[in-house]
Amino acid sequence: MCVDVDMEAPRRRLTEALARGGHFQSGWMEAVFERVPRHLFAPETVWRRNPAGPGWAPVRWTENPDLWTDLVYSEEGVVTQLDPSGQEPTSVISPPAALLNMLASLEPRPGERVLEVGTGSGYHAALLCERVGTGQVTSVEIDASLVRRAVRVLADSGYRPHVVWGDGELGWPDGAPYDRLVSTAAVRRVPPAWLEQVRPGGEIVTPWYPNYHGRGLIWMRVGADGTARGWFHGGESFLPVRGGRVNRIDPRRVWSATFRAAERFAGRAVDLSDVDPHGEFALSVLLPGVAHCRQGGDDDWFFLDGEGDTVSWARVTPGASYRHGPRDLLADVDWALDWWRARGRPRLFDFGITVTKDQQDIWLRTPDRVVTGPGGG
Repeated sequence: MCVDVDMEAPRRRLTEALARGGHFQSGWMEAVFERVPRHLFAPETVWRRNPAGPGWAPVRWTENPDLWTDLVYSEEGVVTQLDPSGQEPTSVISPPAALLNMLASLEPRPGERVLEVGTGSGYHAALLCERVGTGQVTSVEIDASLVRRAVRVLADSGYRPHVVWGDGELGWPDGAPYDRLVSTAAVRRVPPAWLEQVRPGGEIVTPWYPNYHGRGLIWMRVGADGTARGWFHGGESFLPVRGGRVNRIDPRRVWSATFRAAERFAGRAVDLSDVDPHGEFALSVLLPGVAHCRQGGDDDWFFLDGEGDTVSWARVTPGASYRHGPRDLLADVDWALDWWRARGRPRLFDFGITVTKDQQDIWLRTPDRVVTGPGGG
C-alpha cells in the first residue's frame, strides 16, 4: 500500500461508533479491538454492491484509497472474495458489531485453547490471539488461497496462530481438546466432530444457517456426556460453511417464470402485519429450509422452498396472495405464525438448542419443549 492515507482517524471513528452502540460488552473487548488494525487484513481489492446495477463492483486500494478505507472501516461487512461467477461472496470480514457479539458470547479467557473454524482474512484470528495468546489459537480454513494469505498477513502483523488447511466441519483433532470453539461460518447442523473436540465444560459459538435468508447465533456448553446445550444469542448473519451452501433462488425470476400458473387469492391470505425480526426467526425455526424475504416493501413478502422443478413459493401483498408448487406455503406460514402468536410472540433469545452426535433439537424456553414443524407441537 503505497498511497498515504491516514488510517487513525477512520479507526477512531469506528471504535467510537461501536462504543456508543454498546458493542464492547466486556472491558477487554475495546482494548483488543483497538490493538488489531482492520485494514491490515483486507486485500487490496474489496467489493461493494454495484451502484450502477446488479452484482458487485471492485474497489481497489491503488485506484481509490479513500473509498477503500471508508469500506474497511465502516460498520458493515467487507467482501474480500467472490465465487468464480462473480455473483456470490465467498469470504467476508464480518461487520464489527457481529464479531464483537460473537466474542462476547464466546468469552475466551487468557491462556485458553481456542479452535476457530473459518480463517478467512485472519482478522478474527488476530483478535483471538490478542485475548488468549498467539500460540493458543488454531484456525481451520478450507480455501487454500485464503490460508496462504492469512498466514502471511498474520505473521506480518505479529501473530502466529496455528493456521491449517482443512474442512472446518471436521474441526482439527490434532489440537484437541479445546476450551472454546468458534465458527465464523454458519452451519445448519452443529457438526458432531465439534462436540468431540471441545472438553466437557467448554463452549461452542457458531452462526446458524436454516436457509439462505436465515440468521442466528448459537452459544452452547458441552456436557460430560458429550451433549451440547445452549441458547440463541443474537441475529447475526454469516456466510455458510462451504459444504452447507445452497443455490440461491432469485424470487423475481421465479415470479416472472411461474406467476401466470399460480393460484391467486383476493386480499391477504396470511396476516404478517406484526411480524418483527423475532417473528422472522421463529419462521426459520418452524419452517426449516423455507427462505423468506421482502420484495419492494415491508408489505410484500415472498417465501421459497425447494429447487428446480420442485420449487414452491408464496407471495403475500396488501392486495392479493399467491401460491405455486407442490407445497402450500401459505398454509404453512399461517400455521407457523399462529404458533408464534399463541405462545406470546417469543423473541429469538427465548429459543435454545440441544445437540448430540445424532440429533439436533431446537426448543422454546425449556429443553423439554422441542419445536416441531407443521402438524407438530
